[in-house]
Amino acid sequence: MKKLYPGGKAKVFTVSYDDGVLQDVRFVELLNKYGVKGTFNLNSRLMRQEFAWTHESGMVVRRLSPAAARSLYDGHEVASHTLTHPYLDHAGRDVILREMGEDRDELERLFGREVRGFAAPFTFWSREMADCARLCGFEYARISEESRSFAPPEDRFNWRAGIFHLSPDLEDFVDGFLATDRELAVCQIVGHTYDLDAAGMWGQMEDILRRVAACPDVAFMTTLEIVRYLTEKGML
Repeated sequence: MKKLYPGGKAKVFTVSYDDGVLQDVRFVELLNKYGVKGTFNLNSRLMRQEFAWTHESGMVVRRLSPAAARSLYDGHEVASHTLTHPYLDHAGRDVILREMGEDRDELERLFGREVRGFAAPFTFWSREMADCARLCGFEYARISEESRSFAPPEDRFNWRAGIFHLSPDLEDFVDGFLATDRELAVCQIVGHTYDLDAAGMWGQMEDILRRVAACPDVAFMTTLEIVRYLTEKGML
């Protein structure tokens, strides 16, 4: 018998977006419009500082304040992205644990709910970081390497991103997902919502959400919900 997602769905679709920026407001509205669930990976210390920076396009990117973010992500997952978004390539274990654990604790206080997902900053990932994620109570870690695959993750502490939304192959990837008959297919799109402004992608992203939402075989879950479901069923 073919393995299925909740509701008897053959496939699952999700998005995972980093940094908690102002454009998340518009993006959450789009997700809610089409019934899609997302995971938002936040840096609690930088949120408190209302940190802003200039994108390579010249656009100023602003993080959401805690007050603005507190109710925005209702119905979606809030996950850790470290306290301060540092490069961890040469960081000691104590620094890694602090960046992960304190961010989780601060996010839980801010949102009043558990935070059990982690997304690594930048592109570096190591076995030590995976061990630290476990010690900090996370149930998975999503890294920045693309899988370009519809296969469920084999290691929940080394979950490679499905595809970045700036990839020129994004449309083909989504088309492949809608057409695949692979068992327990997963389509995960990752990125930063400020890119949707900088690259003029809002129309393209809404079209993708509209097409996926119209597919009767697709379930919509957060990253944590996918991990918990596959783990509960002994498939991860």
